[in-house]
Parts: sequence; structure tokens; C-alpha cells
Amino acid sequence: MTAALVLLLGAASGATVDRIAAVVDDEVITLSELYDLGGPYVEQACPGQAVPCVSAAESEVLDSLIRRSLIRQELSGLGLQVTASDVDAAIDRTVREYELEDRAALRAEVERAGKRWDTYREELFEFLRTQNFQGRVLAPRVSITEDELRDVYQRQARREVKQEVVLQALGILIPEGLPDEEVGAMVAQSEALVASLNAGAVQWTDAVRDYDGADLASALGGKAFKKGELVESIDAAVFSAAVVPGTVIGPIPVGSVLALVRLDDRREAEGDVLPFDDVKEELRNQLFQGKLEEAEEEWYQRARRQASIMIKLDGAEEGVRRERAPDPSTP
Repeated sequence: MTAALVLLLGAASGATVDRIAAVVDDEVITLSELYDLGGPYVEQACPGQAVPCVSAAESEVLDSLIRRSLIRQELSGLGLQVTASDVDAAIDRTVREYELEDRAALRAEVERAGKRWDTYREELFEFLRTQNFQGRVLAPRVSITEDELRDVYQRQARREVKQEVVLQALGILIPEGLPDEEVGAMVAQSEALVASLNAGAVQWTDAVRDYDGADLASALGGKAFKKGELVESIDAAVFSAAVVPGTVIGPIPVGSVLALVRLDDRREAEGDVLPFDDVKEELRNQLFQGKLEEAEEEWYQRARRQASIMIKLDGAEEGVRRERAPDPSTP
């Protein structure tokens, strides 16, 4: 099923005249079911309602319904049906998880979002069936070896993602032995300089020329630093999400220096390659999901071959093209 179809499945607008779209063994799939599930997808995929486009879109939705039917039959044969009690239990878990007062409160939220309560319950049925099917039928067929994990690790060369910053800086030297009150005055003057720089009243190059007694401009200016590579106090300041690039911050005391730092850029960068043991479970989950999808497709194709499936969607002689009931509001 395409991603667009998954995103757009929902209730169709307008009523659909019911016809048989397919029969899967003894289970009938009607045209109304097809449009209940995929009406908006068909309408969005085929805005001009061209017959070839509509037929292709309807076939996509029908394929998903056939898959659902075969899954239901498989679970039924194994005694793994999802019951109304299972759905009620899932609803109760949702109520607890979101700290709602009761089921009525959840229902109010669902309906406020524009979804009918019976539709919500049916979607839960389908979700639980899928979980049951994947966990009880497909998962035992999936195996992952250590060699496969190491092969994926080598191919992907997993690296740690780190933030890095590009800075400009200047350092105002505090003379040795300066009395505390005069140090306080220097701090206040530095704060005023920061305000002037941020207001544009003083140019950064002029401030570097006049105040950078510690030569921080050449030590830090224009260079990129990853988190953890700078002095702790500067590191904490420039990596704070509250600091917008282009802002001058400080003064930041670093020993006998008052550092003024301009954050030019903050971005993501690749760090060191992560150890295999650190990403092993993530890789296992990634590989498992891929193999699970392959196992489902393999199961589905075999189940289709073994089932008795009669498609009536494209049979003109049965009169099964899509039709809409007259809108009673239309004169």
C-alpha cells in the first residue's frame, strides 16, 4: 500500500451505491466498504475522475481490503481473533496513558477531532489485528544473525550526531590584583558593550580592536566547535537553545578573562563512529522491521494464491463501476 493511501484512508464523502467489489473465500467486500476506507484517497488521486485513474486507485484500496480479509481469516483459523473486550482494554489503556477522566472523556476528544466513535473503535480493531498478526504469525518467521547486524553496521558507518557552533570572540583581561569593586565595574562595562554590540551601536571589528587583550579573536574566531570542546562556561552558553545565532553573549568569566562571544551558527555535525554495541539494538529493530515487511508481503502473496478470490471491481457486465446515490439536497 502506498504511503499516500495510508495517510488518506478515511470516510468517503457522499453515499455509494452498494455493489460487490470482491469475494474472498466466503467473505464479501462491497463497494461501500471500499469507499468507506479509501474514498478521500480516490478523490484526491483522481481529481478529474478519469476512469483509468479511478480504477487504479480503487484497485489499490481493494488490495488493502483483501489483505485485511486474509489476515482476519488467518487469525480466526489460529484462534487469535481480536474481541470487543480487547478493544475495550486498549481504550482503557489510552484513558490511563493520557490521564483522562474516563472513556466518555476520550470519546469527547475523539469526536472533537472530527471522528465518529464507532469509526475509532473499528480502527482500534484493525490496529490490534495487525499487532496480533505481526507478533504471533510473522515475527516467529524473522531471524536476525550477528553477521547481518555487523554487515549493516559496516555499511552504514553509524556516527554520533553532535551539534557544532561557529563563533567569534574577544577577551577582556582583568588585571592581576584588581580590587573586587573595580572588577565589578569592568563586568558592568562589559555588559554595556554587549548591549551596544547587539543593538548595532558598536561594530564587532571595532570591539575586537579596542578590547581583545586576551587574543580570543584569533583563538576562537570563525572556527567550528562541537559540544564539549569549549571551556565549560562558554560551552553551556553557546549551546543553549535560548541563544539565537547572531547574538553576542557575555561577559563570561574564564579565569582572568571576561569573554564576549558572538554565536554565528549552530548546526548538526557528524561525530565519531559509534561503537557497535551502542547501536546494536537500534540496528536490530531497523533490520527486523524490514524483514517483517518482507515476511508480510511473502505471506500475502502466498495467501492470495491459496485463497479463492473473485474480483468484480472491473467487470462491466456485472455493473460494478462506481456510482453515487443521488444527493437529496440536489433539485
